[in-house]
Amino acid sequence: MSSFFERNTTLKIISIVIALILWATAPNNRDPLRDISLRDIPLKIDGQHILSENGLMVSSILPDTYNFDIRSKGSTVRNLDKSKITAVMDLAEITKTGEQDIQIEINGLPSNIEIKTDTKITINVEKIISKIVSVMPKASDKDRVELGKRYYEINPQFIEIRGPESIIRTVAYAQVMVPSGNKDAKIERSLAVELLNEDDDILDSELVSIEPEYCVITVLPNKVVRVEAVITGKPADGFVVVGKEVMPGEVTVSGDPEILDATEFVQTEIMDVQGAKKDLVREVNLRLQEDIKLSPGQASSVQILVRIEEIIDRQISFDGIDLRNIPEDLSAQAEEIGEKITITLRGPKNLVNSYKPEDLKIYTDLGNTSRGKRSYPILVDNLPSGLEITQIEPESINVIIK
Repeated sequence: MSSFFERNTTLKIISIVIALILWATAPNNRDPLRDISLRDIPLKIDGQHILSENGLMVSSILPDTYNFDIRSKGSTVRNLDKSKITAVMDLAEITKTGEQDIQIEINGLPSNIEIKTDTKITINVEKIISKIVSVMPKASDKDRVELGKRYYEINPQFIEIRGPESIIRTVAYAQVMVPSGNKDAKIERSLAVELLNEDDDILDSELVSIEPEYCVITVLPNKVVRVEAVITGKPADGFVVVGKEVMPGEVTVSGDPEILDATEFVQTEIMDVQGAKKDLVREVNLRLQEDIKLSPGQASSVQILVRIEEIIDRQISFDGIDLRNIPEDLSAQAEEIGEKITITLRGPKNLVNSYKPEDLKIYTDLGNTSRGKRSYPILVDNLPSGLEITQIEPESINVIIK
């Protein structure tokens, strides 16, 4: 048997050659099947508006492209126009929340191409909820102290956020970053809003709609001005206002630089002292002019103390009188009067009682006179503000000029 095959080596070679020729000429062997991966195929999302109308949304981050594997003949792959291929995810049929697999529809492939990948994407679906949150300013470390002293406005002060329940419920507030600037200048900027949780961590807001997305922040310069109390009315008969005190006497206000430069004081609301017979203490609101604001930390009211005293009379007697402005080369002598000169002072009780009689000077003025005996009025000097002379007895004195 072995000798037979050994003798037919040429036959063996011919058989192998024939087999190779037959294999090479078979259709499938000329164009074999191949497995390849299609990458970065555009992913189209359909049905989002229907999902939204149902109060739902996808809370997963959806890719812009999709990858999958196919099997096809080499010639088909070589002639494949990748730009005509799209992947479509239809969300219209989703009616529940939670994690779920969504079938991806592949369009634009020739019919003789087999898709080998299980074309599904796992997504998470949540309820859509909305929430109103306040907008706060944020400043850098070097500007934070200065911002705390200055009046600022954020418009709008509240915004509406809308998105997946798991994110919206964690939002505590929104913020805008305040730019640094000259502390004496006005700052006005339109700034993007950031969302933060209770731990002051910034949240990813890609899935959240913010209305509006930008807020305008205005920061005004400051100035310290005095507080002016506004008093009306009259105390009871026989009483008078002797003074008023405001606590605090100064406040810090903010405003546009031009208006602030022209502002030296702010007034209080009116305090009525009609019919009062004793000191009055009241809490009174400040009355700010238009475009002037109180700076942060400043109280909107002050305490006013109005001091009220009884009006009294006091008599002071004098033994002599000064003769002033005696003409040169002449002499003057006052006639003796039978009793002391009496001055009656009137004014607030404390002021009248505390006044020292020796500080009051009485005199008569002899200027522009000539020789002879004449009557001159008695005058008073060093009378403090708040006191008045109601009577001088006698009113005049006789003086002899020689």
